[in-house]
Parts: sequence; structure tokens; C-alpha cells
Amino acid sequence: MDRPEITLEMRASARSNPNSWLYVIDPEFGRHEEVPPWGVVGAYPVDGRGEIGEGFRANRDYRPSPTALRLPVPSNRLEKVLQLIHTRYRPQADLLPELNAATLLIFAWSSRDRTITGFPNHDGTVMVPACSSPAHVPASWPGWREVRGYEVAAQLRGHPLVINPVGPITAVVPAAHLAAIRPAAAAQPVRPPFQPGRPDQPGQPGLPVRPRRLATHRA
Repeated sequence: MDRPEITLEMRASARSNPNSWLYVIDPEFGRHEEVPPWGVVGAYPVDGRGEIGEGFRANRDYRPSPTALRLPVPSNRLEKVLQLIHTRYRPQADLLPELNAATLLIFAWSSRDRTITGFPNHDGTVMVPACSSPAHVPASWPGWREVRGYEVAAQLRGHPLVINPVGPITAVVPAAHLAAIRPAAAAQPVRPPFQPGRPDQPGQPGLPVRPRRLATHRA
């Protein structure tokens, strides 16, 4: 890996701690936060004069955070959790509670469409696409509507859910896991307004094979 840039603050810290190591911490962590072993990028040696040496030692267990990887700024809690799971800063089990309460954007044919639509992938497995925010809706969709995560889970009929099928981070959640989702006590149903697609914007289609209507949602 590339050596981290040495800042003026790092040089000042080294001068205050001669004959030691200057640890470089992932930017995800604040100055006074406890840092786990995998949050340390590595360390520079500091000589007796407080000068930083050239022999940077990288931490083989380091996990770059979403901030370090310069991932897009998340627009909601679900996107933040997806990034943290992707970078192994949170366990995969944390995704289900977020899906339960999240507002998902699902494929819609028109303003009157209340169906759940699935698409076969390359091996024929029918999957139901859903997006975490409008920025991740495939340009090929004719439109989308808003549905709570637990409402989608109740209508999948055994098919897996694929979050943000065109990325940048995609998560496939098996139907068996989604069956464990229950309505949150404080959650209120979302009215499903139709939003037209974006034919003027380039993008890859999301699961672009002959769609199938799986279930009907009656408002």
C-alpha cells in the first residue's frame, strides 16, 4: 500500500514523542475514539530527535473505512450501514434491522402500479430489485415507488431482494433472512407515490431481463 501522507500535525506529535512509533489511524475514527486493531493503517518510526523515519510499517489487518476509500457520501442510514458492512466495520447481521425501517424504492410500471416486480438474473433466479435512494435507481426503470422494507419483505414470495442492483455497493438478501423482518412498532406505512424514470440519464439497467409481477400491494 502507499505510505500515508505525513502532515504537520503528525510531525508535531512525533517531536513530542521521540524514540517511539507514530501510529496512523483511519479517518473514520475521531481523535478521542477507541481504535480497534484493524483501524490502524500502520506506523512510522520516530527517532531520538523526534523526526519521522522512512520505514513505514503497514498493518496487515487494516480495514480501510468508507471515508478512506472515498465512497460516496451516504444519503441515509441504510446506505451508511451498507458501506460499513462492505468495509467490514459492521457485521452483516446489522443490515436486516435497517431494511426493516428503511424506505425502499421499487420498480413501478406506472402511477397505478402496486405490484412487486422481479427480474431473472443470469442463472434464472428471480430477484426483486430495490434502491436505497433516487440516485441509485437504474435509468432504464420506467418509474419507482416508495415502500417500507418490512412491507416488501412480506410480499416477496420466497424471492431474494437485491439492494442497489447497479451499485456502487450491491447487497443480495436471501428470502429466508427477510422472513425474519417484522414491522417496527413505530413505523408508519409510506404512501407509494409514482416517480417517472429518467430516460435522459445514462446508466446500466438493473437486472434487465423479462420482468415478472410477483405480488400486488393494495393500498
